[in-house]
Amino acid sequence: MGSLGLGVTLRVLSGLCILASVACAAIYPEIETPIGPPPNEDAVKPSPPDGYVCLYVKAARLPSQTRDGRKWSKGNGYPSTYAILSIDGEEVYRTEVEPNTLEPSWSSEKKANFKLVSKSRVKIEIWDDHGLFPHPICLREVLSVPNYVDLGEAELDCEGGAHVTLAVEPAHARWGLGFFFEVHNGGASVTRVIPASSAGRAGLESGDEILEVMGRPLPQLQVGEAQSLIRSNSTTGINLLVSTHGAAPRKVRLKDEAIYPLVRDHIPIQ
Repeated sequence: MGSLGLGVTLRVLSGLCILASVACAAIYPEIETPIGPPPNEDAVKPSPPDGYVCLYVKAARLPSQTRDGRKWSKGNGYPSTYAILSIDGEEVYRTEVEPNTLEPSWSSEKKANFKLVSKSRVKIEIWDDHGLFPHPICLREVLSVPNYVDLGEAELDCEGGAHVTLAVEPAHARWGLGFFFEVHNGGASVTRVIPASSAGRAGLESGDEILEVMGRPLPQLQVGEAQSLIRSNSTTGINLLVSTHGAAPRKVRLKDEAIYPLVRDHIPIQ
């Protein structure tokens, strides 16, 4: 490449870098209000909303042969299985593969809360991870899943002799305020709200402008001070002054309470 061409290339790259830095400067990091485990079981109040359940495929028991009477693999090998959970036709959960066993157990997999309605159709699939072409072992659809909550699990039989245990537990709680925000240009705004949380129950909404924290206007706060005020007062209660889409300001009081994040919130539960 000649010197002229090289000079033009460098000037173009330099301009792109400057533009990129300006664009990045306009992106504000999302700040999570503290979320942790509940202090104790008695403190888990309020209860989860209706239809909120924690679902996961807990275990399976498989027959010694395939549905057509063949061995699972050469020698004494057993299937290497994984489970898929779908709700209303959408896959929401897939386990890791558990190798070479007739009694896979996925109880240590990550758990998640789901919101089900009366007509929700939950489908469980068990597959043999057989190279490029997995083989189906079990397919079972379940209705009225929340009815199993009191039992803690649903014991389900499949065609071909397979048996599956689906854990059906009350939604697992976390603890905190339940909202996320960003600080920008002397102000702050709410970016996300978990509906089943202190923030959600108080009517806080994504897009709300935070005007004051503990009686202190946002323009008067130093960098990081709004976050510090929220963190240090969440246990006893924080007072916010917020405005929704330019409407008249309103006061909101929040305090650490039970949070029930759903799988879409990407917040781990225990």
